[in-house]
Amino acid sequence: MKRSRVRLSTFPVMMVTLLFGLFIFSPCSWGQPASFTLDFETGDLRGWTRSGTAFDFQPTLGDNPTARRRGQASKHQGRYWIGGYEKFQGSRGQKPGAIQGDGPRGTLTSRPFTIPAGKLTFLVGGGNSFQTRVELLASNRMVFHATGRNNETMHRVTWDLTPYAGQTGQIRIVDEASGGWGHINADDFNFSRAVAQPPPPVAVSANLTGRWNCNDGGTYFVRQTGSELWWYGQSRDGGATWSNVFHGNISGNRVNGRWADVPHGKLRNAGEMSLEIVGSNTLRAVRKTGGFGGSEWNR
Repeated sequence: MKRSRVRLSTFPVMMVTLLFGLFIFSPCSWGQPASFTLDFETGDLRGWTRSGTAFDFQPTLGDNPTARRRGQASKHQGRYWIGGYEKFQGSRGQKPGAIQGDGPRGTLTSRPFTIPAGKLTFLVGGGNSFQTRVELLASNRMVFHATGRNNETMHRVTWDLTPYAGQTGQIRIVDEASGGWGHINADDFNFSRAVAQPPPPVAVSANLTGRWNCNDGGTYFVRQTGSELWWYGQSRDGGATWSNVFHGNISGNRVNGRWADVPHGKLRNAGEMSLEIVGSNTLRAVRKTGGFGGSEWNR
């Protein structure tokens, strides 16, 4: 019995660990790749592959340029960032502001991910030559790159990923230089989805005034004056069953307004209605309340 209780007590811990792992290493619900660290706040390079020696002491902890009185604050986000000149990770024996210099060279390459439609923003600093850069690979081809400004202070860069959406992508941080400003700084990669823009309103030049028939069997007498629309509608028995009126405003290819039954018929309902102007001879209800029966009008 004691052995059974031990097994049961460890099961929730195992499940929490599994779920946490799935959350960390699965794509986020908003389309942001999470199989590699984007902000380095884990204090390590999880999800990135390192080559050479330029990034042996990364990510670095805190504003090291300021710690050594460089006069160029890193402007990093959070606690950790990629600073190719730095040699301080908060480990015992290390000193804030310590450096490894411009000599080492190497790359950091992220795990592959599916490029989302939207934007990628990040911080970049360090050297301004092509040899020190952050680049985006799409299907193993470089499509974007950004460099520093010969300054430890990082600035924000934004790339529009939409033309490459759906392709396999990787982010690569490159240091191929060993001379002055031969290092690259980077931090705070963020993906954002593209927001679909609504189509522009369709201009309607046709006058909707006239006699219309509806799929509720009724006849509607419509009058348009400018951007306003009125009608009187009645059932096929001359309005004895139901009769209604409507008033709305036209905006593009939509008419938004209110309707109500009138005492000529038996019904006493009322509500709101939005119509789509499909063409000069067709109207279609896209939203209606109050129990209105019809949904399409033609003339």
